[in-house]
Amino acid sequence: MAELPAAATTSVLAAACGGRVVGDGSLVVEGVRSLENAGPHDLAFAVDARAEAAASVSSAGVLLARSAGRFPGRTVIEVSDPSAALAAVLASVFPQRMARPGLHPTAIVEAGARVAPGAEIGPYAVVGEGSEVADGAILEAHVVVGRRCRIAAGAWLHPHVVLYDGVNVGARTEVHSGAVLGADGFGYAPGPAGLRKVPQVGGVEIGSDAEIGANSCIDRATLELTRVGNGTKVDDLVMIGHNCDVGRHVVLCGQTGLAGSTTVGDQTVLGGQVGVGGHLRIGKGVKAGGQTGISSDVPDGASISGRPHLPYRDALRVQAELKRLPETARVVRELAKAAKGDEVKG
Repeated sequence: MAELPAAATTSVLAAACGGRVVGDGSLVVEGVRSLENAGPHDLAFAVDARAEAAASVSSAGVLLARSAGRFPGRTVIEVSDPSAALAAVLASVFPQRMARPGLHPTAIVEAGARVAPGAEIGPYAVVGEGSEVADGAILEAHVVVGRRCRIAAGAWLHPHVVLYDGVNVGARTEVHSGAVLGADGFGYAPGPAGLRKVPQVGGVEIGSDAEIGANSCIDRATLELTRVGNGTKVDDLVMIGHNCDVGRHVVLCGQTGLAGSTTVGDQTVLGGQVGVGGHLRIGKGVKAGGQTGISSDVPDGASISGRPHLPYRDALRVQAELKRLPETARVVRELAKAAKGDEVKG
């Protein structure tokens, strides 16, 4: 349940998201809740036809929806995109916290590191030699920043984030707890004495306005850079291997794994638990369903699913046939038996 820090009227919330009030613009909203749990002083949102059906019987005092026509007599904030409007409303009443400039007494800033006066360095945080932290950046408790790193203005590193040497984090990018950026890529050369580690001496570069989820790992490149582009959103427990180049405004859902040297085009969406083989190119605007196994290059704009991946509609047909497989196998056995019998008679 999200109780508003200060109650606001429907008109104020509509102004925050660019919506139009139909009904009581002076109604005071005290919280934002789900359709099932909202009460007379709460705002709830309806994003599609199914949610609109639930909204029609909801007790929510204010609805955020595409059209008030579905809800006669109700107070509605009309918007073209309820999800985007909800994001705007929540951002207006729950603004992201800003840096509280200063260096905590327990923090360690090594020689040669530069921390801007407007940055916040929290308890037991470490900033390594030669690293730079810009104004407005936040390093919360127990963050470790290695040597020669760059933390741009407004970046926010949550507790226990670890940056190995040579990692750059772009402006306003948020990195959640437990994420590790810049660990060694998984590179070994086989030889007579066994596996020999290939030194990973490259770096990691995260663009601006990106988000890296909790306990995700982005490995450093062997020689150059592992890159994540501007505006890309990486969910929790995602693995990005060494030398990968992930484009702009990409979405990588939870437990997705990219093997090394993979390229992912702009605006691609990989669903949960998608696995991608190494040295592949995934085009721009690709959509991959959850648990897809990508084993070869994927062209721009493709929608894929299945293991190994297939065009989405083909994957649906395969799934349908798999459900009928026991019956199909039974029929095939009977046909084979009958054919054998005919051969004996002949």
